[in-house]
Amino acid sequence: MDGAANNGKGIVVDYDRSDIASSLTPDARLCLDYWSDLRGDRLAPAWREFDWLRIPPKIIPFFGVVDVTVDPLEFVYRFWGSAHAQAHHQELTGKPVSAIRPQAESVFNQYKETLDARRPLLFANTIRTGLMKIPATEISLRLPFSNDGSGIHHIVAFSDIRKDLDRMKKAFTDLTPDD
Repeated sequence: MDGAANNGKGIVVDYDRSDIASSLTPDARLCLDYWSDLRGDRLAPAWREFDWLRIPPKIIPFFGVVDVTVDPLEFVYRFWGSAHAQAHHQELTGKPVSAIRPQAESVFNQYKETLDARRPLLFANTIRTGLMKIPATEISLRLPFSNDGSGIHHIVAFSDIRKDLDRMKKAFTDLTPDD
């Protein structure tokens, strides 16, 4: 386990960094291949090059895009997919990662690891609550983008929660905005 967070309400989020070469789902592979095609021989592609029309519509609800700000370091959602809004019962477009319930700490850490690595990273997240008999899982591919070829300014995430979407919705139903 690379990281864990417990919000004090019986919700625990663990995550491990996974091996991209062997752990990608077909949809995550498509996203990584698209990012690699855009990148070419640069550090990372520029956000202005990203074209949503190259992404299958069925997986767009599972995307998040953050703007990276420094001093202080923060990740602010430019786009928060509708599947995430349904699962978490909250809309985060325009809000910082620190507002996400219940896994703000682990999501922040994953974005920070991607920022520091300056390359795509894959994470396996396990979410456990007292309301779930079986933990929910999500696979998150985080892809850095650079506007100037030297810094990381945006990170695009495809977080596949399709398998456990209904369980996540149920588990997060009782959270209040302060959780």
